[in-house]
Amino acid sequence: MRQIAFSITLLFFIKVSHGQTIETQKIIDQDSLRIDFINPFLCAVEFYIAPIDSVKQNFKFNKHFIIQAKDTCFSALKLPLSIVKDTSKVNITKFIKLKGTLGDPNKIKPNYRYQYTLPYQKGKSYKIVQTFGGKFSHNIKNSKYAIDFGLQIGDTITAARNGIVIFVKGDSKKHGKTRKYIDFANRIKILHNDGTIADYVHLDYNGVLVKVGDYITTGQPIGISGLTGFTKGPHLHFVVFKERSISIPIIFKGYKNKTLKKHEYYKRRK
Repeated sequence: MRQIAFSITLLFFIKVSHGQTIETQKIIDQDSLRIDFINPFLCAVEFYIAPIDSVKQNFKFNKHFIIQAKDTCFSALKLPLSIVKDTSKVNITKFIKLKGTLGDPNKIKPNYRYQYTLPYQKGKSYKIVQTFGGKFSHNIKNSKYAIDFGLQIGDTITAARNGIVIFVKGDSKKHGKTRKYIDFANRIKILHNDGTIADYVHLDYNGVLVKVGDYITTGQPIGISGLTGFTKGPHLHFVVFKERSISIPIIFKGYKNKTLKKHEYYKRRK
């Protein structure tokens, strides 16, 4: 932890998305409160900051910045102590609007020709519950090209592509049919060599079979399907992102020239 003479250093956390958090270090020095952002992930995080309209005082902040994996952005925000009532309980969302997404857009080069392996065991066949542009929940930029496979609770999820595990959540038992449950989904995020990130969502409680930092190979069992988060029923939500959580179209081995269709069954042959 960084130490500065005649200062007080504290750590707290801010939410990025879907339960992911960034460490934030506060340093009180003379007449200001300096806030550093610490990226704990194995991939970059991109941030946009804008002041809250109701805050009229002037303070310093970086409008846009990227923190590389396991790195720190010093003095991302600098507040005069005159506008901070209690330095031990600073809520920076009272001063700024913050948006953070995984990935460095300068380094992400999606391979749109890559053929993914269906994310379940060889020989298994599952029905598509929702496909590209699905009306229930695949109608915004981060889910437009998501696919929901009809795996049931207890079914094995396998890796669709090689990569490094950068985030896991497996401690939730909650689910519901509204978006207020979205952050209760158990999930695994895997970083690919072209900078894209695969998200495997709705895993079972304690259904994560890998840990952050593991290198995963295609077809390797990584999790157990469940019923957690924003969902009407058990299934595996699978999506691949580029920068700014923008989902991208993907193709699968054995179905190269096909878009997987709702209600159709697809067998993993290889």
